[in-house]
Amino acid sequence: MKFYIVDCFAEEKYQGNQLLVVIPDQNISDEEQQNIAREINFSETAFILSGKQENGGYHVRIWTPHSEVPFAGHPTLGTAYIIHRLIENSSTDEVKLNLEVGQITVRVSPQGLTMQQKPPIFGNIINKNEIADIYGISSDEIRDDYPIQWVSTGLEAVMVPLKSRKSLSSLSIDQQKFNQYVKRHPECYCNHLFFVDMEDNTFAARCLMEDFVEDPATGSANGNLAGYFLQYNYFNSNNISYTVYQGEDMGRRSVLHIHAELNDNSWTIEVGGNCYIAANGRWESI
Repeated sequence: MKFYIVDCFAEEKYQGNQLLVVIPDQNISDEEQQNIAREINFSETAFILSGKQENGGYHVRIWTPHSEVPFAGHPTLGTAYIIHRLIENSSTDEVKLNLEVGQITVRVSPQGLTMQQKPPIFGNIINKNEIADIYGISSDEIRDDYPIQWVSTGLEAVMVPLKSRKSLSSLSIDQQKFNQYVKRHPECYCNHLFFVDMEDNTFAARCLMEDFVEDPATGSANGNLAGYFLQYNYFNSNNISYTVYQGEDMGRRSVLHIHAELNDNSWTIEVGGNCYIAANGRWESI
């Protein structure tokens, strides 16, 4: 099988979020896909399992080291980049992926790749004392004017608004308290904590998950965040564009460009960035 290591939402190679993209040359079992994802141990691994199908999309499956997921942002972007550049020889300006969540379209331009995410779904609101307890910060460091809320545009995460960049940098997970929190809220295994600098219209974010791994760039969670901002009229506008910086606190700087609109209950959620191939080769038994 051919494989590629792709750095997603990066400004150059060896930044952003790492992705393994595998192109099998024969049928591959679910067990083997899971084993490969566990072996490489990136946050996600994607498998391109077909050529272009009748609906214009490529059949793609995405796996974490522990399980399959219906959608994830940086695997969608990185897989579309490989299809566009190496399978379609840069001959089109969009790539469609047929994922478990449905078909996702990724647009390609000289500025990078942009994916269209699903309309947001809004769920439970969480008490800020629970979140503060998990991450070793004071509840006073969490904003009161916006809720801590579960949101999904294909893959769920809990949005947590912080008051300062310093608070974001100082987060430290208490594993025992986190496990207790997830037992109380099984759907809240992924928390996306963010700080907004309104002066320069940029955001910093950190995404911390159930296996205590931090994600350098999270396209799905930042799509959720865009829906959250529109839902609560954060910018006093139904048409918003901004930049998110993620991964800086773990040495994997990532840059995500967001555009979102809400018109007559019609949602547009777009998350974009650049990708770079860090390595390629063949995955084979010897």
